[in-house]
Amino acid sequence: MRKTALATLVLSLSLGAHALGDLHPTAHAGGFEVSGVGTRGMGRGGAFAARVDDSLALALNPAMLADADAQILLNASLTVWDACVTRSGNYAPDGALPGDTYAGGGSIFGPDDGNLNPSTWADQAFPRVCNGGAPQIAPQIMANVRLTDELGMGFGIVAPNGTGTARWGNSDGTVMVNGQRLPTPVRYMVTEQDLLLFFPSVGIGYRPFDWLRIGLTLQWGIGIINFTNYTNSGTAAQPGAASAGFEDPSADIRTRLSVIDPFVPAGIFSVHLIPHENFEIMVSGRISDSIGGVADAQGHLELQTGTFGTGADGSYVPTVSRIENVRLSAGQPFQFTLAMRYADRIRSRSYHRTVEEALAGQVDDAMRNENFDIELDVVFEQLSQVTDFVVNMPAGSMGQLTTGGPGGSTMGVPIPAPLPIPHGWSDVLTLRLGSDVNAIPGTLAVRAGVSFELPLDNRYRNYIQNDFISGWRLGLHAGGTVRIERFDISLAYGFFLGETVNVTPADARFRQINALQMEGVCPATGATYNAASPVTATNCYPGGFGGVVNAGRYEQMHHIVSLGASYHF
Repeated sequence: MRKTALATLVLSLSLGAHALGDLHPTAHAGGFEVSGVGTRGMGRGGAFAARVDDSLALALNPAMLADADAQILLNASLTVWDACVTRSGNYAPDGALPGDTYAGGGSIFGPDDGNLNPSTWADQAFPRVCNGGAPQIAPQIMANVRLTDELGMGFGIVAPNGTGTARWGNSDGTVMVNGQRLPTPVRYMVTEQDLLLFFPSVGIGYRPFDWLRIGLTLQWGIGIINFTNYTNSGTAAQPGAASAGFEDPSADIRTRLSVIDPFVPAGIFSVHLIPHENFEIMVSGRISDSIGGVADAQGHLELQTGTFGTGADGSYVPTVSRIENVRLSAGQPFQFTLAMRYADRIRSRSYHRTVEEALAGQVDDAMRNENFDIELDVVFEQLSQVTDFVVNMPAGSMGQLTTGGPGGSTMGVPIPAPLPIPHGWSDVLTLRLGSDVNAIPGTLAVRAGVSFELPLDNRYRNYIQNDFISGWRLGLHAGGTVRIERFDISLAYGFFLGETVNVTPADARFRQINALQMEGVCPATGATYNAASPVTATNCYPGGFGGVVNAGRYEQMHHIVSLGASYHF
């Protein structure tokens, strides 16, 4: 029993590490963010890095802070993530037959009979499970000022558009299929996630020559993360029972991770060139510290052992333990952008408003001075830096396991660490093409765009999970802006169709945390994990991991609606 308990707790711990995987706040085109920062950028397919002439230059191209008029910008985006997972196989992966039994001492699934659960549902195929979480809201508030004619400064809070909330099945870890309650088949990956990610930022842009601008933004990343998923103690099957005991829900443990990462420093540098009156080029790079780098990403892990137990004799009693000072670490990607823009101009370039224009409230910007423009952005995201997410527990961490019935007892169980959760993301190349047409120059602009993201290495399929679904992504975008005196009101919509990824059992490599089943252990390292040799590079897991659980079909699409308003001083 102690051995089972140990396994169970070990599992939950690792689950917490997996949850950290979704903490990836600085992932952009190929990570948890989708193309199109801000309302105007969303309407152009994200092709806004060279065009940006508002406070969003802070996040996209700080060099253009040298040109932008003083203004305040507010944006809010609503993201709906339609995603579904159909896991391969059935609830008894090794082929249980009707009447076979799970080995546990009783769970809420099926009638209890002599401490065994008749598996009337064990031979059923895993059902399709879809995200039922609330839409994600991403606010942005920024402002910029002109310090001199050639020097501008911006500051504010940037929150990326992306997938921040999700729930796979019911909040208690179950799904309903034809009126029958079953354990959700994705519980060993993620069942719930809730991310609040934002970046207080300050930047500066300088124009030493009419044809050159340079800029720098410094960001202070903050993440507040909550995740829920399940682990299993790996109870060995009893005689006559299905060999699927390693996914027996009577031995499942619910894991809830709550983490705050108070400081993930990042920097954005850009150079903007105007070699011709109608043409401009921008290059930029964004680098970031890792999660748990300069500052610890720290929080707590709440474990509920026996989460599906009945409390009857021989069954587990749901028991909650809380582990404090859990630390998380994860790599973060770098991003590099090349943007090129052509504009059909109404007026020659002017970097300052005249006294008459200022008094009249006119703004010297592209909406007023151009007929139309077209821009192409090429973005490289070095997501291959995202390998394993690792959870570290304080020495001597303990959990609790309780059994029901007259002979029931509660015992403390030590929890080992560290535990790696592999992600193995691929580098991503993103193309963004967008255009504005000023239907009524200075009053009304309409825009549209398209974006396409492509992973550069298909090995991302090996460790794909439902926390984030990789694959190519095609975006279709439209929007517009109305100017009323000094106010700009903008609206945009983006539809993103994602690749349907089919992961065969031969390709799948993400393993369930399961301390009593030792599949995948590296003989050379045993239970020791070496961060210099991540699981994604070696496919070698330390002790405490069981069978593969991520084979299946992954489908997704995004709908994003964004509303923005700015005031020009």
